[in-house]
Amino acid sequence: MFRTGRTFLAATAVVLALTATACGNKDADGNVVSNKGGAATSSAPELAPAAALALVGEKTSAAKSAKSEVTMQVGTGKATTVKGSISWEHGLLGELTGTMGGAMAENLAKAGSDGTFTARYLSDAMYVNMGSAMASQLGGAHWIKYNYADLARLMGPAGDSLKSQLQSSDPVASVRALIASGKVTKAGTETVNGAQATKYSGDLSATDIAQATAKGLTQEQADALQKQFTAAGITSDHIEVWVTGDNLLVKKVEQMQSRAGEITATATYSDYGTAVAATAPSESDTVDFTKLVAGAKTGS
Repeated sequence: MFRTGRTFLAATAVVLALTATACGNKDADGNVVSNKGGAATSSAPELAPAAALALVGEKTSAAKSAKSEVTMQVGTGKATTVKGSISWEHGLLGELTGTMGGAMAENLAKAGSDGTFTARYLSDAMYVNMGSAMASQLGGAHWIKYNYADLARLMGPAGDSLKSQLQSSDPVASVRALIASGKVTKAGTETVNGAQATKYSGDLSATDIAQATAKGLTQEQADALQKQFTAAGITSDHIEVWVTGDNLLVKKVEQMQSRAGEITATATYSDYGTAVAATAPSESDTVDFTKLVAGAKTGS
């Protein structure tokens, strides 16, 4: 049981990292903009790269929800993919479905799982369903509950970082830090999901984060981002974003050097302001992760 619990915990960490990239927008008057087709609906005046991304960041934080599809590649293994709808108005809320990749998929296959999962996010806990094959090892329960406070207690700094991300979700923290670093540049235009989009890129290091509070980042934002870098052993983060003419973020790519190897996360965004709801699974179909850990210690 302990081996299964550790596999779930590792899988959870990746899912949480992926969902932190979800984002959306509102228009200049504060109204939600729907971008179902990804096409630009208005023209924006030419701005300096940092000013343009600052505007995107403000609207993204105010948007509160979006649909997102994310692919994360760690090293040379199979990629992890997720999609769904997420809100970040009061921390992370929503539901994502996906397929695990890399070493996690291999470990789950040994336990009889095909690697597919559903994750639900509430204000104080996350629930993961890995399917019937894994439920047979959990006394028939399909969902594992990960209380955020327990993650921080059991995983140390990494768990504390995840708890911080989930309870104060900010999908553009890395973009804000990039703006504050002063290293963002305009990198041309491309078509993304049928829409003409302007591309911006830049590199972010741990040193840049430490200096970012003097250039527009709040201390809380800088501390949260620094925790993420430290927990994952990230030394550098190359960021590319694509923005439509009406300041909607339609794509984001991050390439990070970490202790686990190179990580590439690619995300596309649509349906900003979409309705998002998530409820906890029934208690009879749920097992608390702390019980798995306790069971491993007693040999049950």
